[in-house]
Amino acid sequence: MDERTRETERGDYGEPIELTDVEEVVDAVFRVLGDLVTDHDPRNEDGQRVVLTVSADIERGATGIPEIDQPLREKYLGFDDRPRARWEVEAVFDAVTDLAETLVGSRRRPDTQIVGPSSLEMLVRDETEDSVPLTAGVTATHHSMPTERGPLTATVGSPSPALLLRLALRRSGIERLRVLDRQALFGHLVEQEKRRGIAEGSAARISAQRVLQVAAEPRLLALRLDGPQGMDLDELERAATAFRVRLAYESDIALAPVLDVDRLEGSTQPRLVRQLSLRAAEFTDAIGRGTPTGHIGDRLLGDTHEMDEELSQRYLRAISASDPFAAFMGYYHVLEYSMEEEWFQALRDRVAGVGGVLERPAGHIRKAAKPAATLLGVGTNTVDWSEAKALHAVLHRYLDVRALAADLDRYLSGAADYFANGTVPFTQVSRLDFGQADEAALRVHAADRIYRVRCAITHSKESGDRYSPYTDELFLGREIPLVRIAAEHRLFPPASRL
Repeated sequence: MDERTRETERGDYGEPIELTDVEEVVDAVFRVLGDLVTDHDPRNEDGQRVVLTVSADIERGATGIPEIDQPLREKYLGFDDRPRARWEVEAVFDAVTDLAETLVGSRRRPDTQIVGPSSLEMLVRDETEDSVPLTAGVTATHHSMPTERGPLTATVGSPSPALLLRLALRRSGIERLRVLDRQALFGHLVEQEKRRGIAEGSAARISAQRVLQVAAEPRLLALRLDGPQGMDLDELERAATAFRVRLAYESDIALAPVLDVDRLEGSTQPRLVRQLSLRAAEFTDAIGRGTPTGHIGDRLLGDTHEMDEELSQRYLRAISASDPFAAFMGYYHVLEYSMEEEWFQALRDRVAGVGGVLERPAGHIRKAAKPAATLLGVGTNTVDWSEAKALHAVLHRYLDVRALAADLDRYLSGAADYFANGTVPFTQVSRLDFGQADEAALRVHAADRIYRVRCAITHSKESGDRYSPYTDELFLGREIPLVRIAAEHRLFPPASRL
């Protein structure tokens, strides 16, 4: 990202620490390859390359404990779909250094994108699942697009080795294999053995770049733009958008950029499984044994109680939403439901505070503003209806600030710091410092923040703050827990909360 985001330890809400040193990235690339082929002790060959052997850790006995290593080795050798040859993966230092320089040069881009000289590659998701796959039966599709500088090529297909590495380096341990499919690699090696007549125990070699290409998780899809010399990133991004729009217009295929490396299967909101966090040992022990069905949700901590049918349906729809826009607006609709009534009640309480009585007006409830202004001795514009004032009234009545802070701290690593210090790129928002401000001020700030985000995502005026679909999806997703917990406080009485 750009200067609007901070570089912190990665949490649910933090940006990752950037790998800015080429040598450090080279070492990290070798670790990724080691995870993929199961060889964490590769050898240096002639000072020119590193050679890794497929499944070397299993063959050599990685643990050094015979009682463990021998059964593992026998298990592996008994697999029918394993390579029969002794496959070596060759990673040439110069080639790996070139990849590392590309990754370092892409550090200001989202974690799912890389840049090169006059090129931009981004991870995308086909959101029109019922359409014919764009790359069905082929490796990639290529399109030539005219520009003022000359022709530009748009390619849709599997991610390049450099982009795969960028995705993998943003994950740790076994999570790296969510973008690199070891079974796909094995399938390719077995196919090569059959095609080339390679016998059991023979030696064979393959390049690291080729290994990454064939091991790409099959569901991953990338859009790459290669422009004429001198084309800058702004031009490439505009070309990418133009290509995606034309593709959608002509073929009904919508390619959505995927900006969050932790949401590769789709854009989802953070999950809050409260029962596990509150009584983790009890519920973990119960899952799979000693319970009627043996899965999460077959026991409940709180008492069920009747709730408004419409609010309940909106809440359930928001919980199940797979994109941040639908989720945010679903929770907002829960808060919006009784806004007019809460605005009136807040106004009535204010009038009562000065010894007056505010009667419910005939007709629309917003007519209460004029008599209230008279009783309070203020201008009507200071007490009249607005959605912002109404949302303040809703949160003033229902939001438990300390419970909100506890939820954020318990379920979402980094969320409290994010709401206290983070910014939203598509609108100016109030900051929620739970350690400093009083509860009344925090309710005002929370309402203001929710309202500003809501306005930015529902309005699209050229002159105002506005949310950009896909581009701002990650940041909108980070705002969802605030509006969700506020909606839950509206739905669930304090006694029924966990």
